[in-house]
This record gives sequence, C-alpha cells and structure tokens, in this order.
Amino acid sequence: MKQLSKGISVLFLVFFVYNCQDIVEQKCQLACEKFVSCTEEELKLTLAPDVKRTGRIQCMDGCTTHNSDILQCFDQEPNSCKGFGQCLLQIGTFE
Repeated sequence: MKQLSKGISVLFLVFFVYNCQDIVEQKCQLACEKFVSCTEEELKLTLAPDVKRTGRIQCMDGCTTHNSDILQCFDQEPNSCKGFGQCLLQIGTFE
C-alpha cells in the first residue's frame, strides 16, 4: 500500500511539472508571436517566412530560458508593441 501511495505521488508530481511547463510554453508562444508581429509593425516591413520562423525559434529559446522577464513584459503590455518592446529593452533581453 505504501508503494502505491508513493507511486501515485510521483505520477502527480510528474503531471504537475509537465502541466506547468506546458502553460509556460503556451504563454511563450503567444509572447513570441506578438514579438514577431510587433517587429514587423514597428519596423514597417514584412518579414519573409523563414525570418519569421527563425525569430520565433530564437524568441522561444529566450523565453523558455528567461521566461519570468519576457512573460512579465508580455503580461504588462499585451496590446502595445511599443510598450512590450520598451519593457524587453529595459530588462536587457536584447543586450
């Protein structure tokens, strides 16, 4: 019985960690999509599909590594490209 209880606890922990990572990944995807679209909007240009893909990949790498900073900016400025970009510059994401 003790082993069963321990096994259930481990499964719950694995599920919880996986589920949290999934939420972070989803938020990072939204933030990175916003980043790419804001780049086009602020620079007044249309990025080629391969450039967009590369930008999303690099953004996701940064977001999953520094998610608290990037997601904080996204949460603060979800509808403002200028505010989102300024926040990212202030936290040093692009240095």
